[in-house]
Amino acid sequence: MNLAARRRGFTLVEVLIALVLLSLLMLVLTGALRGLGEVEARVDQRIAAADDHRAAVQLLGDVLGRVSARRIPRLQAGGPSEAPFFQAAPDALAWVGVMPARFGLGGRHYLRLAVEQGPGGAQLVLRYAPWTGAAAFAAWDQAEGRVLAAPVQALSLRYLEPVSGQWSPEWPPAGVDLNTLPPTLLPEAVEIQIEGSEPAWPPLIVAVTATRDSDPTAVSGAFGGGGS
Repeated sequence: MNLAARRRGFTLVEVLIALVLLSLLMLVLTGALRGLGEVEARVDQRIAAADDHRAAVQLLGDVLGRVSARRIPRLQAGGPSEAPFFQAAPDALAWVGVMPARFGLGGRHYLRLAVEQGPGGAQLVLRYAPWTGAAAFAAWDQAEGRVLAAPVQALSLRYLEPVSGQWSPEWPPAGVDLNTLPPTLLPEAVEIQIEGSEPAWPPLIVAVTATRDSDPTAVSGAFGGGGS
């Protein structure tokens, strides 16, 4: 009977081998599940980053697509005595534009696109403050802000001169007769290049369009018949 019982059971060595194999299998399964979780997290991060990029691009297209060409007294000497609030530099841009109503704001605002230092490093920020009609605005540190990309290393801007089709790192372009510029005194487009962002931003070209009520070339529609 003892011999038959030994034949029906397992030896201690066999039990230990089974436990070792089971432990190895559990380690493999745990590693595979952890890997799947990390892959899912990375996919979620990429999807969120792509959504943020798409929203940022749409916002820039909206605010640069409705730029105020209303002329105000120029603070710089030389050139026309009045020009739109459009302060363009190679690494920053400030202008008066219309904030989309979906952000709960709407109406004209002072806007600035620039790189600022944030808690996690440099970031691309769009600042905005209600337009008051003043010829200057400098209280950007007190204005509301929206982070469009982070972290970033640098922001490079260029402006398209409509007549020559040349890109310039500043506006108005150096050495260009202002009388040859469009009546709005605005560039045709802005090229935005961001270095170091995750995910990487391809060069973005946004058309600059003056709001109809501020465009001196806009012609109001005529109602009724006949004209002289």
